[in-house]
Amino acid sequence: MRALQLLGPSTGGIRMHVAALADGLERLGVVAPVLGPAGVLDGRGTQAGVVPVPAGTTPVGLLRARRALAPWREDADVLHAHGLKAAWVAVRGRPRRPVVITVHNVVLDETAGRAAGLQRRLERAVLARADRVIAPSDAIAEGLVGTVARDRIRVVVPVSPPASPRRSRADIRGRLGVSDDTPLVSCVARLHPQKDLPTLLRAFVDVAARVPDARLAVVGDGPDRSALEAESSRLGLDDVVRWVGFDADAVDWIAASDVFALSSVWEAIPLVLPEAMALGVPVVSTDVGMASELFGDGRAGAVVDVGDDRAMADALVRFLADRSGALAAGEAGREVASTRFDPDALTAEVLDVYRELVPAKGTR
Repeated sequence: MRALQLLGPSTGGIRMHVAALADGLERLGVVAPVLGPAGVLDGRGTQAGVVPVPAGTTPVGLLRARRALAPWREDADVLHAHGLKAAWVAVRGRPRRPVVITVHNVVLDETAGRAAGLQRRLERAVLARADRVIAPSDAIAEGLVGTVARDRIRVVVPVSPPASPRRSRADIRGRLGVSDDTPLVSCVARLHPQKDLPTLLRAFVDVAARVPDARLAVVGDGPDRSALEAESSRLGLDDVVRWVGFDADAVDWIAASDVFALSSVWEAIPLVLPEAMALGVPVVSTDVGMASELFGDGRAGAVVDVGDDRAMADALVRFLADRSGALAAGEAGREVASTRFDPDALTAEVLDVYRELVPAKGTR
């Protein structure tokens, strides 16, 4: 079987998932070339070719991408588009091939702004054309019913690459100028309204008052960086928050921290959560995606309401002030991650979806 993997512009978890999925499919005997904008994998995997999937939906950009994709479709058995930008390119074009779309994000009024209405109409039109739609959670799958026929929806958790830090805890902490025993919280996120970093910053005002030597490392970049840095200064956190910027080896920063924090207003299943769990780092997350399922019992972390900075502060202090409790939570998370997010099992589930569409092909 030959299953094209089409990816749009990405600097975060989606590209990591696609690279890990393609590797797993190849091990199962599926030819799975990854296509997308030049350099989209950033060395995290092998990119077979360039298809300039645009960041927007301009007709010229879409036409250019569809033309670049056409030669690859010739000998493909199935085309798997990851995210709506790639899906807009995949669902139309010749020759016609079965199309699978993985929904990694949904259109939110809070983050899409005035473009939300148009993006939502495009979302419905694109998903309705897919032969199969993969949702990362049951909740998202239910939300798709009405746009997509229920019998064409499958739920598969995204594949996460093994969390393997390249740099040591001492190296990372040295870069931050903190000691080994400094209470450290990490946050890996695109600096974008969806991630709601202001809530985390407000929480950290309280954290710093109760754990004076605590520090926060924010790893990521994005359109809100200057505004967030200004807000951090306004809150008096200049000596507390470190703005690391984008780092392709973000797991290094998670592994060097004592707690991982996620303050998003919406997520499907952010790959940083299984990464943190696999690394034995307890998680404090807003109630998004699978957070309640993973951390609702309190064993591996804590879940707080979206936008609730007081609850987030309390949860962070709980783990920062109790090292033995944090270690126990980290070990509980590691145990869950080893089974719930087994990459080989999840890759096999995706292959089962392909086989529904090309049952006679098998693998080669």
